[in-house]
Amino acid sequence: MASGFAAAGGYNFKGSMDTYSAMEGQKRESPAAERNKEPIAGVLVEHLRAATVTVTAKPAAQRPVILELASGSGQHAAHMAGKLPAFDIQPSDVTSELFGSIAAYAANVPNVLLPPLVLDATAPDWPESAAAAAAERRRAAGASPSAAPSAGTGASAGASGDSLNADAVLCINMCHISPLEATRGLLRGAGRALRPGGGLLFVYGPFTRDRHHTSESNAAFDASLRARCPDWGYRDLGDMADWAAEAGLERVEVREMPANNFMLVFRRP
Repeated sequence: MASGFAAAGGYNFKGSMDTYSAMEGQKRESPAAERNKEPIAGVLVEHLRAATVTVTAKPAAQRPVILELASGSGQHAAHMAGKLPAFDIQPSDVTSELFGSIAAYAANVPNVLLPPLVLDATAPDWPESAAAAAAERRRAAGASPSAAPSAGTGASAGASGDSLNADAVLCINMCHISPLEATRGLLRGAGRALRPGGGLLFVYGPFTRDRHHTSESNAAFDASLRARCPDWGYRDLGDMADWAAEAGLERVEVREMPANNFMLVFRRP
């Protein structure tokens, strides 16, 4: 059965954070994140290494950036950064509640950009908010707001002016345990946040296919989510493709993943 209450960070109901296990210091652990981080990393490495020639065709001081929404505990951000050392990973979440955990996982991972950003996918201007935050960091570091940031400054490497220009956007286990508007907002915002000409959106989680569940356990889990909150629940792969197209994104791949999950990959042309 697909699961992931903890992985959607602050989109959960207050009280569901106890699905995280306390670790040393401020670290919190999501068992689901531990299980799925390696398969997810494999997909990212495959697609982003294939795009290396395009992605790295930038000034040397401007490293490519992956923006993660709904980062939760920070396990995924730290793991992806280790697997993709040529990229900077910018974590974010809808609240700052788990920022201490994100920072703890990233303590010895230099290509995770800290502090995390507060980003709400339901907000219509979240890409612009992210770009503004990156510009403010560059100002604080003594650089021009529109200048290409240097690696290690803690700035979102792809941002320039009021445009984020992320090389990739990553969202894991958010869509089914957040309001529908968060999913719609993720897709709409990614259409603006990604760099034109090949920026990639990766969306991982459980989905229905042609309005049918892929297993009985998934059907039961979906029903339990909708009973808990009517605006939660599995989204359909067909709807995701349609909403992505409305946002100007092209479908690249729908990959079946372990435990009845999927990885959806979209591209900004």
